[in-house]
Parts: sequence; structure tokens; C-alpha cells
Amino acid sequence: MPKVSVILTSYNHAAYIAAAIDSVLNQTFADFELLIVDDGSRDNSRDIIKTFNDGRIKTLLYQENRGSMVAITE
Repeated sequence: MPKVSVILTSYNHAAYIAAAIDSVLNQTFADFELLIVDDGSRDNSRDIIKTFNDGRIKTLLYQENRGSMVAITE
């Protein structure tokens, strides 16, 4: 079990999602999991998220946008 869980929510953030993921992955502290919740994006955010291959990343890809609060509480 990792010491830290980082939750990153995204909805149509294709322009920023790669930089946000890179920022988390490049931290000097490495005992974490990165939970990426895509809340029904209609842009290519999901395609960008899927390009990252790191065992610390776990993704939840929702089909419909339900809002970030719903996305992070499930």
C-alpha cells in the first residue's frame, strides 16, 4: 500500500493533463499512487492519459460528466 494517494480529476483538460501527470510522476518522493479520474471528457484527454505507462497510475474513465465531487467520492 502506498503512503500517499494523489487524485487528479480531469474534464476536457487535454491541454494540461500531460503536464499535470508528469508533475506528479517526477516528484522525488516515489511511494505514491496516482488516481486519475476522467469525468466524461469529450476531447482527447483519455488518449493522452493512456499514453502514460507507470505502475503507480490507476485510471477511472467515466462515460458521462458528473462533476468532480461525484468523481472523487466513488
